[in-house]
Amino acid sequence: MAIYHVHFVCAADYMARRLPFRPAHLKQLVSLRDAGRVVAGGPELDGTAANIFYRVADRVELDRLLAENEFNRAGLFTANRPRAFIDFIEPRELPPIDTGLSAIIVEGVPGDRAKARAGLTGLQREGRVAFGGFFEDGGGLGPRASGRTGLEPDPLAVSNSRREASGRRGQAAASD
Repeated sequence: MAIYHVHFVCAADYMARRLPFRPAHLKQLVSLRDAGRVVAGGPELDGTAANIFYRVADRVELDRLLAENEFNRAGLFTANRPRAFIDFIEPRELPPIDTGLSAIIVEGVPGDRAKARAGLTGLQREGRVAFGGFFEDGGGLGPRASGRTGLEPDPLAVSNSRREASGRRGQAAASD
């Protein structure tokens, strides 16, 4: 099974229009998680984006799930960017659905992926990340285990707005 992180861009009026669709969206995510197809998901804290971590057989299945996503069908998501993990560290406990998660996002290919993986699993053992891994297009991601407490500054978190800049650090939320 492949794991994909899908970053969704929300419509400008997302916060104003989402409530009527939210129960069906959450039901859908819980059902997919119960079926082992969703690892985690939730909105970014400012409501401009959302993130879902999908577990799928292939890109065809991912594309089907994206097309069936309740918020996508309602026009609440205007764009998405799927990124496949080539190495994924499973969560010890699944985070609640619809939880904004602060994240550690590092862009660029690690010089020594074995050391980088050991560092990420060490952070997981310390309770600093819930799960994570490395993308096939370079870089890695590790949502913090602390959920929305990521509102406090954390020197290990990386800015979602700057995550494309290799090696930059700041604050991000990784969720649906």
